[in-house]
Amino acid sequence: MSEQHHLEHQNKKTSFNLLLGAGIAFVLLGILLLGISSSGIEMQVIGIHHLVCVALGGCLLFLAIVKLRRKSVMFAGLFLVLTGLLLFFIRTKHIPYTLDALWPLVVVIGGVSLLLSGLFVYRRARISQVIPSVSLLLLGGCCLLFSLDVIQQPFLQFASRWWPVLLIAAGFCLVILFFIWNKRSIRLEDADDDFNDLEDTN
Repeated sequence: MSEQHHLEHQNKKTSFNLLLGAGIAFVLLGILLLGISSSGIEMQVIGIHHLVCVALGGCLLFLAIVKLRRKSVMFAGLFLVLTGLLLFFIRTKHIPYTLDALWPLVVVIGGVSLLLSGLFVYRRARISQVIPSVSLLLLGGCCLLFSLDVIQQPFLQFASRWWPVLLIAAGFCLVILFFIWNKRSIRLEDADDDFNDLEDTN
């Protein structure tokens, strides 16, 4: 009976995995086909490497969710899917900019992928994940302002004037880390005291 129950459980799990795989495939395929049909550009002009990038990313996402559950695999899947879609929509002219102007978005995608992969694996936001993710987001966003000519001033001139802002931001991060870790250590000490009190009463 236990063996039959185990087989039923495996069959149900396989069915759920197939649903997930089909769902990811349909979503990505639908986005790509919608982009192709609405652009009026022939497939030969668009190229296949963007589609391969998105497909490979989708496969990694499926493996990360179903089997491997590793942060690196989830990160790679998200990064490939989002980067492939960005390049695809640039190629199909849905985004009216070139890659030379939008390259900082790849850095932003890296930050988003890192944050989401950490949330998926650890089920919560960890400082070791949040700080690099936010750093990539800020770096990519700052570079995007220059690449899109939102800030007309040359980057080197801007950086030579405003670089102390990095020190201020780093200082704030260190202060926040201090309060977070201090709060955790106080909780652990209180838990140890409660445990010792219970031992003394026994």
